[in-house]
Amino acid sequence: MRTSATSLVGAVMIGLMLCHATTVVSQGANTPYTDAIDLYRRGDEERALTKLAGVTVGEVTRGRDTLFTAFDSKRHEESERAAATMRGAVMLHSARAFAALGSNTNREFRDQLLFAKTFVDKLASRDHRAPFVRTWPLMVIALLHEGRAIVPASQFGHLARDPRGDSAELLLALGATEEMAWRIRHEEEIDPGVKGDLKDAERDYRQALIMAPDLTEARVRLGRVLTLRDDPEGMKILAQIGQSVETPYQYLARLFEGDVLEKLGDTAEAERRYMTAITLLPTAQSANMALAHVRHARGARTEAAQDVRSSAGARDVPDTADPWFWYSRGTAWRGPGYVDELRMMIRP
Repeated sequence: MRTSATSLVGAVMIGLMLCHATTVVSQGANTPYTDAIDLYRRGDEERALTKLAGVTVGEVTRGRDTLFTAFDSKRHEESERAAATMRGAVMLHSARAFAALGSNTNREFRDQLLFAKTFVDKLASRDHRAPFVRTWPLMVIALLHEGRAIVPASQFGHLARDPRGDSAELLLALGATEEMAWRIRHEEEIDPGVKGDLKDAERDYRQALIMAPDLTEARVRLGRVLTLRDDPEGMKILAQIGQSVETPYQYLARLFEGDVLEKLGDTAEAERRYMTAITLLPTAQSANMALAHVRHARGARTEAAQDVRSSAGARDVPDTADPWFWYSRGTAWRGPGYVDELRMMIRP
């Protein structure tokens, strides 16, 4: 009887071990989809995208479902491996999405981005404040701002909102989308497909500053949108941008102050603000052009012509060196940093 019981226990243990071994092999087996993810995580983006292109939609969906199952596993190591692969999948599908956007394949862009978001949402179900979960939507919006893709930036921004609370940087990005849309419509006289609401931008910037008072860009942008709405508080906020902050923000604050004063007819003080901006960044073009404009308006045409020549005469200075260039493109300037951060997070 003891022998039979021992044999039975042994058989059960062997069976359990075999089942566990089968599970491990099944979950650890590579597929063309996971191979593509692994290639991307190792930094071989071109081969990863080529491999992904050869994987069917059904295979990708099954691969995602398998990863979700592993992510929900009670075995910590298995769950963590799945999470790492899922983060890689997010970046892989994001890369394919923006490649599609670059070739004007808008449906592919949308489908790939939404597929990536399903992974992010799953990761967020465990920790919605995880650095990867928080940074990925910032990268997406920044890259859309870079391409002036206002409609998808607005649509994605609304999808990215977290009812449990948005980060200060996401609020900054949302406000910048509204501000960009307004500026393109009113200053470039182009319909960006989104109305652009400065009140919404103001709300987002104020909330961002409540959460992160040291977020200087939100303060500069808040001052700017208030001046665009003829709110005198805007000048007070711009005046807070002093010598203790980075030079590009000081430059923008003085530039925006000059613009307000010029519109009010105080050309002498407007000149002084533009001159201060030029002193801060002599090779930046926008303050030189603004100074030339105000001087020309008061009849100082010789001085105005000299300002234009000074701006045009700068050698080896790209347009992107002017803070106004990156300001006018929302959070695009932050994009490379977000990409680098996320790539560091997915390395094997």
